[in-house]
Amino acid sequence: MQISPFHPFRAFPEASRNTSRKASREPSRTYLRSLGAAGVAAVAAVSLTGCGLFGGSWDVKMEVTGAGAADIAYSFSGDNDGKTATGQQLPWTKAQNVGFGFNDVGVKDAPPGTACRIYVGGKLKDEQKEPDDKGTVSCSIHLKD
Repeated sequence: MQISPFHPFRAFPEASRNTSRKASREPSRTYLRSLGAAGVAAVAAVSLTGCGLFGGSWDVKMEVTGAGAADIAYSFSGDNDGKTATGQQLPWTKAQNVGFGFNDVGVKDAPPGTACRIYVGGKLKDEQKEPDDKGTVSCSIHLKD
């Protein structure tokens, strides 16, 4: 009776073991390529959505006019946190191409004569010409398909 070279009880000499390829904890190239491709696809989808390839796209311009300087809070569509521009000399403008969503601009403790406007595609969509009784000037529009 001859014992098979693959018999579980047969001792293999060290020289016959394949030691040329060592076990590695590094990710395989295929895994890294797949991960990279998924990342590129995700970034492309988010970028294209914001540019309107998967929905509407609008050129939005925000404007605050008046005398002196002001702290201006604003948010374009897709900007969940919003931004604050402190001590801005008036008049102030900011423009961006956006997808659907809310666009807001406001000034708290605005001096008399301060006004805000939001334009979409060059057309005036919202305007507040004077601060309200709390000293706030704010404009808002909702863009949707």
